[in-house]
Amino acid sequence: MSESRALLDPKIQESLVLRGDLSGLNQEQKKEYYLFRCRQVGLDPATKPFDLLTLNGKEVLYANASATQQLCSLHRLSTQITHRESLDDIYIVSVRVTGSDGRISENQGAVSIAGLSGEKLANAILKATTKAVRRSVLAHIGLGMLDETEVETIPDARRTHVDVTPPPPVQIEEVKPIEINDWKVWAPGASEPYSTWKTPASWVKGMHDMFDRITLSPKLNPEAKLETFKKSVNVNAPTAERLPTSEFEAYDQLIRRVQGGLTKRINSQEQ
Repeated sequence: MSESRALLDPKIQESLVLRGDLSGLNQEQKKEYYLFRCRQVGLDPATKPFDLLTLNGKEVLYANASATQQLCSLHRLSTQITHRESLDDIYIVSVRVTGSDGRISENQGAVSIAGLSGEKLANAILKATTKAVRRSVLAHIGLGMLDETEVETIPDARRTHVDVTPPPPVQIEEVKPIEINDWKVWAPGASEPYSTWKTPASWVKGMHDMFDRITLSPKLNPEAKLETFKKSVNVNAPTAERLPTSEFEAYDQLIRRVQGGLTKRINSQEQ
């Protein structure tokens, strides 16, 4: 790649530095800036890892789920939940990201849990975990921008998808994804993986197997099964963040189905 293609158009730089705003750029300049940001961190622009957000009359880029999933894979990042706590009506999750070079970054995600219970509370806890992981990943890579879990909490913010046509191969170096063959299923409190799989789809099946063992265990009452299930979801949340969209949706449906069944058993027992 020539040096001229690695640099950003001075007019685009001026708009960003003086106004912190993309709205003053034409469509071609927005595309150029979009592709420039993708090149900086090795993201594939064809997967649309960024979207536009209009906030207070300004347009800025924010990272969507595709961005953080790719970054974890491309940069061999591992994530670890270091702390969870409830502060009044706020649930807070702290996450540590470690790179292959040993460098560490930490960040937090927080959501309101006021008045929530049951499935809504469980979903809020998962959302806090997702937010913490994504913020930590973006901070570690050096992408100082919002992610889509934060966009949802900003009033009057409008999302706009950027119509980016990927340039021909001669303009952007091909980014080959790194194969990850260590999809581990973790049981709560275990020092060794419950099982290890080679693909995201097989990992989801492995989680299904562990959930079945929990729900069918004769040693646990319904309340203990639900508690163990929730702990299993939480401890495997960082791995779930790496799932491609289709597998993540299948996993999300699995979680909802198992949680709904366990909750129904508890309710029928109480009646």
